[in-house]
Amino acid sequence: MTEREQYAPGPAYGAQARRDGDKWTLILTRELRYPPEKVWQAITDPAHLREWAPFDADGSLGAVGTVKLTWMRPQGPQVSEIRVTRAEAPKALEYNWGDNGIRWELEAVGQGTRVTLWHNIDGRFISMGAAGWHLCFDVLDRLLIGTPIGRIVAGEAMRFGWPRLNSEYAQQFGIETPRRKQAREYEEAREIQQGLMPKQIPQIRGLEISGSWQPARIVGGDYFDVFNFSERQVGFCIADVSGKGMPAALLMSNLQAVLKALATENTFPRELVEKVNRVMWRNTTEAKFITLFYGLLDVDSKTLRYANAGHNAPILTRKGGAQVRLEEGGLILGTFEERGYEEGEIELRPGDRLVMFTDGVSEAVDGEGEEFGEDRIAEASRCGRHLPAEALRRSLLERVTDFCGGEFEDDATMLVLAVLEEDDRGVVM
Repeated sequence: MTEREQYAPGPAYGAQARRDGDKWTLILTRELRYPPEKVWQAITDPAHLREWAPFDADGSLGAVGTVKLTWMRPQGPQVSEIRVTRAEAPKALEYNWGDNGIRWELEAVGQGTRVTLWHNIDGRFISMGAAGWHLCFDVLDRLLIGTPIGRIVAGEAMRFGWPRLNSEYAQQFGIETPRRKQAREYEEAREIQQGLMPKQIPQIRGLEISGSWQPARIVGGDYFDVFNFSERQVGFCIADVSGKGMPAALLMSNLQAVLKALATENTFPRELVEKVNRVMWRNTTEAKFITLFYGLLDVDSKTLRYANAGHNAPILTRKGGAQVRLEEGGLILGTFEERGYEEGEIELRPGDRLVMFTDGVSEAVDGEGEEFGEDRIAEASRCGRHLPAEALRRSLLERVTDFCGGEFEDDATMLVLAVLEEDDRGVVM
């Protein structure tokens, strides 16, 4: 590898950002290993500047007068005519253009030089400027000691740690970069979305219910909920909006609001899903769709009525190990305004375990690209049917996590319902 290929900048250091009203000044200090005379030549001579500086000069900066600088920008070269107003070799150099200016001070320190740079700069770009000058000073230091690595400016800087330095200087200066601002906004969005999920799953007589939500990104398009309508009626749902990230999260929040508004103990699942479909059809673009499973359980009779709108069919495991898939319903939501849905009905029995999940669970892949698959979920549910609801949910997610190495490509959400037997006690969560 060449010296240039091996180069990596150290952490941000030796910088200040000063503000005077609307004006900002970046101050950078560096210790170089050569005397002021040699450093002076490097910061004023056009041939030297081309080796390390963020600009080319069409003449020497070492004398008072006018010089054209060609700045190396990511979007292309930018020419500025500057006025050198102070040139006191080898101690001080100043030049200005418009409202901007640069001042250099060189101070002999032992056999070397302490260099201080003042750069008037737009406050929005001050951390970016610090990151760029950091790289330039590193290149200058290597040029002076005789091991040049070539100028690192404009788009090239992205390959040599500029994004990290920009973030580090922004943190030191107490300002936000666009990336940090976006990260903060996403984190706030995650907190809001987390608040849309059940904070505490209600305790239902004769049942255990446990759920969890794990977005593939900071926010996601999965949703689950439990509706404790009365002592006799409980509703629950699990849903998945196509896509990931913020677009899916926004549509999911809309779905959550619609379900909260429409779900009642007197609204049967088929009717509810048809109403939700009509609303979401108006709120969904052609490229988006939603899958939803909604169930309404009579707590006394343990009769479950449900409608499945294109969602992964939940797996009901009987105490003896037999399994049933809850598939009755219809197509996904949001693609057609008027869509009829079927309604299924099944009796739950003591010892039953109902596992509901999104495709982020079943489609998690291992290092070879193989999916975990619904057959593995079914088998794991059968093997864990003796477990309480929370323990079964944790066991299932641990198996999937181990399978994919913790790298989920899609949101992973799970809701588990256990029907207690007479000798069982307590309710999870």
